[in-house]
Amino acid sequence: MLTLSLLMMATSGPIWIGVDALESDVPPVLVERLQVGAAEFLGLTQAEKANIQGWQDRLAAVDAAFRQGNLEASRGAVVRLIADLTADSHPWLESVDLLADALLMLGQIQLLLDDELGAAAAFQSHHALRPQSPPNPSLYRPVVLKAYDRLAVTTLAGARRSLQVQVRPAGATIWLDGKPRGQAPMTVSALLPGRHYLRIVAGARSVQQIVDLGNEGRVIGADLGADAQTAGAFFAAWRERAGVERLQRAASASGHGRVRFAVGVVRVKEAFELFGLRIGSSGQIVGLGVVRLESAQASLKPVQEMLRGLRDGSAPPPSTSLSSRAFGQAPSRIKPVIFGAIASGVLVAGAAAVGLTLWMQDSSGIVIEPGGLR
Repeated sequence: MLTLSLLMMATSGPIWIGVDALESDVPPVLVERLQVGAAEFLGLTQAEKANIQGWQDRLAAVDAAFRQGNLEASRGAVVRLIADLTADSHPWLESVDLLADALLMLGQIQLLLDDELGAAAAFQSHHALRPQSPPNPSLYRPVVLKAYDRLAVTTLAGARRSLQVQVRPAGATIWLDGKPRGQAPMTVSALLPGRHYLRIVAGARSVQQIVDLGNEGRVIGADLGADAQTAGAFFAAWRERAGVERLQRAASASGHGRVRFAVGVVRVKEAFELFGLRIGSSGQIVGLGVVRLESAQASLKPVQEMLRGLRDGSAPPPSTSLSSRAFGQAPSRIKPVIFGAIASGVLVAGAAAVGLTLWMQDSSGIVIEPGGLR
């Protein structure tokens, strides 16, 4: 079973549920930008970012030692760096890119030390993580490029594995090798054999595990606890667009008295609208804002300002018109209107016509039933 760890968020502050598409025509590339950007802005990746510069400096020192011909020293240093990058003490996000660079460096060193098995292991590990990113010809010698192609690309050609992720409760966000992939339960196909870095996030909770895809695929189960605020369940209710009351009922049922905030994305022709909401401890929506992005590559600075307001509690209360745009309308509750009939059983057509006209003009929301007003 995976080890449970808390996402970095102040216990006294609101919980970040997440950001996701509310409609299928929102491009995944935009959702990924928003997920990563929000995590960076809110400080959820702060622990890793504090180490990134130090890790980059260590890799630069390894490269310098390698160019000076200190192969054994550089091999030992890069092996220690890889161990730190794969440790479970930090979230596997940007560090996975640095890990890929370190594996390429290790493979190159092993090759020049005539350790072809070691070079193959390092190159194949890199290829499994970044199959679309072979070594840059401007940075690596031709002998290294040829060895990478022979030991990794050719060896693993045609070998594909699948990873099935099952999570309780359902709906958690799946990150694999530092990239968001979707929501659990899900199956990630066409993966190369080797080590992969799985991270599962549900609201304020997260778990991560190294998954070794050897001769066959894997099924991974994770239990984040029944009381975890599940981002997937929340966004599933929001996608119904069945009115603010429907979303508030879902938030109240799962919130356990915690203040939370989230962002949902819809497409408006070629642009996008981002609705940010803040949920009070009772499940009521107490803050609502909207930001318009003209394209999927537009600046995210306005989104950061909205997030700041949602986090700090300065977002304006929801207006009727904005709530309708953000949450849709509740399903119609129109019920048959039955008028009295005369004793002979003949329906008074004129009264029915008048009643229909009044009903069409009425906007009070009062439902008239045989039993009277309620």
